[in-house]
Amino acid sequence: MKGKVSKNKFLKVVLPALLVVAIICQAVGFQAVLAKGNVATTSLMTYPNVQQYTKEAGQDFTLAENSRIFVVANEKTLNNTILLKDLKLTSSNFEAAGVLSKAPIIVFGKEENAVVNDIVVRMEDVAELEGKAESYKLDITDKITVTAKDEIGIYYGLMSVIQMLKINDKILEKGTVIDYPDVELRSMHLDIARKPFSKEWIIRQIKDLSWQKYNAVQLHFSENEGFRIQSDTLDAIEGFKYKYDDVLSKQDILDIIQVANDYHIEIVPSLDSPGHSGAVLQYLPTDYSCRELFPTDARRNQCFNIFTNPEAREFLVNLMTEFIEFFGDAGCKHFNIGGDEFLAKFSSFSNEQYGQIMTYFNDISKIVKDNGMTPRAWNDGLLFGDYEGYTLDSDIEVCYWAAPENCASVADFVANGNKVINYSDVYMYYVLSWWWQTNAVPEGDRIYNEWHPGKFSNLSGTAQTFEEPYPEYVMGGSYAVWCDDPNYESEQSVEDKIYHRTRATAYKMWNANDNQPDYDVFKAAVDKLGRTPGFNEALPAPGEVFQGEDTATVTIKYIDNFGKTIAADDVFYGLNDSDYHFEAKELFGYSFIESDLPLDGKYNGNMTITLKYQLHCDKTDLKKEIFEPLAVSEYINETVADYNKALTMAKEIYFDETSGQLAVNNALRALQDAKNKAVKLEYYSLYVEVTYPLNESDYSSGYQAYKNAVTTGKTLLNSEGLTVEKAKEAYNAIQTAKQSLVKPNAKVPTISATDTYYQSNNYNNMIDGNINTKCWFNSNQEIGKEVKFTFTRPINISSIQIIQPSNAGKDIIDGADVQISTDGKNWTTVGTLDNSAFEKTITFDKTLTKYVRIVLTEGKGNWYQIAEVKFELEEIPEDSTLKDMILEAETLNITGKSSGSVNEMIDALIVAQKSYVEGKVDVTEETNNLRNAINALRDTVTSNKEKLTNKINDAKEIENNNYSIESWSRFEKALLEAIIVNEDSNATQEQVDKAYDDLDKAIKVLIDAPVIVDKKELSNVIETTNDFVEKDYTVDSWKAFKEALDHAKDVLQNENTTQDEVDQALASLQDAIKNLKTVSQTGNNDQPNQKPNDQIQTSIKKEDDNKTSSTKNNSHIKTGDDMSVVPYILLMATAGGYIALQRRNKED
Repeated sequence: MKGKVSKNKFLKVVLPALLVVAIICQAVGFQAVLAKGNVATTSLMTYPNVQQYTKEAGQDFTLAENSRIFVVANEKTLNNTILLKDLKLTSSNFEAAGVLSKAPIIVFGKEENAVVNDIVVRMEDVAELEGKAESYKLDITDKITVTAKDEIGIYYGLMSVIQMLKINDKILEKGTVIDYPDVELRSMHLDIARKPFSKEWIIRQIKDLSWQKYNAVQLHFSENEGFRIQSDTLDAIEGFKYKYDDVLSKQDILDIIQVANDYHIEIVPSLDSPGHSGAVLQYLPTDYSCRELFPTDARRNQCFNIFTNPEAREFLVNLMTEFIEFFGDAGCKHFNIGGDEFLAKFSSFSNEQYGQIMTYFNDISKIVKDNGMTPRAWNDGLLFGDYEGYTLDSDIEVCYWAAPENCASVADFVANGNKVINYSDVYMYYVLSWWWQTNAVPEGDRIYNEWHPGKFSNLSGTAQTFEEPYPEYVMGGSYAVWCDDPNYESEQSVEDKIYHRTRATAYKMWNANDNQPDYDVFKAAVDKLGRTPGFNEALPAPGEVFQGEDTATVTIKYIDNFGKTIAADDVFYGLNDSDYHFEAKELFGYSFIESDLPLDGKYNGNMTITLKYQLHCDKTDLKKEIFEPLAVSEYINETVADYNKALTMAKEIYFDETSGQLAVNNALRALQDAKNKAVKLEYYSLYVEVTYPLNESDYSSGYQAYKNAVTTGKTLLNSEGLTVEKAKEAYNAIQTAKQSLVKPNAKVPTISATDTYYQSNNYNNMIDGNINTKCWFNSNQEIGKEVKFTFTRPINISSIQIIQPSNAGKDIIDGADVQISTDGKNWTTVGTLDNSAFEKTITFDKTLTKYVRIVLTEGKGNWYQIAEVKFELEEIPEDSTLKDMILEAETLNITGKSSGSVNEMIDALIVAQKSYVEGKVDVTEETNNLRNAINALRDTVTSNKEKLTNKINDAKEIENNNYSIESWSRFEKALLEAIIVNEDSNATQEQVDKAYDDLDKAIKVLIDAPVIVDKKELSNVIETTNDFVEKDYTVDSWKAFKEALDHAKDVLQNENTTQDEVDQALASLQDAIKNLKTVSQTGNNDQPNQKPNDQIQTSIKKEDDNKTSSTKNNSHIKTGDDMSVVPYILLMATAGGYIALQRRNKED
């Protein structure tokens, strides 16, 4: 019989097929057993080691190629963006780690739908792990279930699964894993101030550290030898220079923080203060260091004088605040404020001075806390010695790295209420330095076998050790990379050499119990695991995300009233038939209008809701700035260059209908910032002097007074109280200070070099006339390194003698070029050095020279030494032609001169000043150009602007009373152009007349916006009368109705009708309908089935229903009644099917 299977057919066909399947399954299972026999499952380990692994008898788990990541769908896992991001990363890691050949898919659903070989993710509380942070549980059966209360627990649990599977060749013994870290903080400190680790290198380390279950990276970006992050405060310092060209921008740092967040790593900024600040102090306009306060202390030039110099303290606080606010806004949770080695001898302070230091730290600590972060600081300078009468903020978390004499103990900090972090330099320091690498940096085995988070540095020979379980105040530990000699190793070398050291540290920070395997076993395991997946290459794409049959999605799209997407889609997940409720989120510069579907409902399959917004943009302030522009012709050209660009951009934004509030605000801010930089022509002399000052290195005395005069002038130039008289006074003060400047002996150069020097073997030893002293460079010889000698002004040189110490041994320079230059850019090689002799004299024709350098052309693993460098030279009298002409140009009377010619002269003056300050040798071109510009100054030619001014004033009185958008925009553009021309003192009469004509025309062609007349209701009422029959009504009432109807139709078809006319026609028609009187039919008094007025009300009701068919302003969407037929259709289909089935059974 059709549709049924007989018993015989079942036995013949189905049963053999089932037997084949069973045989195949049995074979697969047997192969799995064979595979298991080749694996030493008893050596199972993770990295870092888990707290507890209870094994059970039974079938081992074997990873299969079809294994999935199955997520138990609930309110914690659905719509969890952090979890989903981690799941995708895990999926990619399965493939990148070589555990699976393809990234597994991710499926959300009910737990009963998980199948064999799945990696199941379940987010819920675990009783065994109550009170344990970052914890997770693994249940290993025919599937692996990762259970944790939060995202970080799931993240670490899945990471351990991948690592266990990789180490144990994809087979795990049945059992239960309970795991959590011993300490809350597992950190890595990275000195990026002294060595320019690239952004990409830093990001690679962050990813690899996460693979080791570190949870923090401290970026140390300030030191005596460098400041690595761009600073607005430092950029404002005249002449400030970052040591490295690849200084990290704040956007670079935000990018690094984003990656760190993705890998559950916290970035901890470290800005050392008040010491370790040499890279900043050397550029400040006045001496803010402790040089005079502690004249014999070795670190006096590296510490801010926060004791007796209020300006120095204020500057430092401002610098700290800039970065505290930046990192606070970036979402960081901690900030290291310094505190170490601010003096070489902490005992040098008076009791009052030490109290000032502690007050400073408390003040900075408060700023950190006010910005939502917790402060950290190094231990050695805090609570030092027997000073008294002060307090230290107990909220500061102390990074305990060393214990010099009289420094506070761990117990002292604990008694003060501070928590401590173990940075023990005995175990945790990797320092780029010959001495450290030779004497102090421990290998990974020593860290692994000796250290744990409770073992701090000894204090005066006394151990400071805490055992497990660690007290709450022992937060954890940190490995640290310091770059005392940044050129000692390359990035790659550092990366390679810390591989086992950081892993040994991570292992001991996660679980420091005594059951750890031998170091060789540990080393083999971490070598097998390797670096994090995706360390040197991009990760493969994650597996696709599927919602199980029991889950559903709602995708919310955001568009403006032009249909343009204005925000990224949001996707929400839920179980079918579960409730959802959404609210239209606020979008800056937009206001919500409506949604096309209700924002409340039940999940059902895959739905999309589109939210429509309209621009809500206030351009009032931007308009004011645009229509009251600077008269740029009256300002120095280079000071309004940014303003002109900003004004052009602001106009584009203003006239663009689709501009959002953010674009408007940014344009306004850029325009105002540029406006504040503009300097009027009358202040040009002061501007040139303070913007392009003389170099300190060119003078031996008198420069501080000159620098102070320049600083005063610059401050005045940027102040609101600037007047011509005050500007002249400031300019004269600078000229007076110039008279006291004394240039050094032209025959004695200043020296700079790629490498620093070792101890007291400094640069000046090369020119002290004593061959028994030397400069000993404390880094290896590398091609391209240089030693440069800079003379204060060009001199004639004909001979250079270079003497290396006779006992230099292997430190002799293997190869170098000796070069000379007049501009420091174009170099001429006059001789070479090699390792055949310790002394060499190079002679050549007398040549004008300002710079001499020795450039290494060979490299080797040895330092290098130079005892003496001697020059045979001849001074050249200074040519003051350009100097005198600059003074002449600065003292010109520009009153009555055209602004165009004045600006041309100022442009030439600026070029001349730059060349003079630079010490350029050939300044013929600058001299000629400046002389020509002075001679070309011309009187102002005025044009008649009276008509244009009056027209502008009249135009400003015009209000936008419903003018068309196009004509009003054309008018505003013409008005703006007229204003700009009217303000331009260089405008010709032709330009003025054209601006007048354009504005006049734009006014005349202003067009009223078309009035929109609403005829919809009138049309609907007319339509309802189509079924009216004349014979049903009395003659008089029908006549009145017909007249009203005909009039209404005429009004409806009239394109020029007004809204009042429409409203009157509608009222007349409705009255006529209401007044229709029916006549009696023959033999009965029946009335028509529906009164005319009822038909109208029904029509209006339908129209109202249509109007409310979509949600407006967060109201619920009302679905139409058309869907009410669906149940009946389904009922009829079901009945039909039933009848057909009955007929078929009868036939059978």
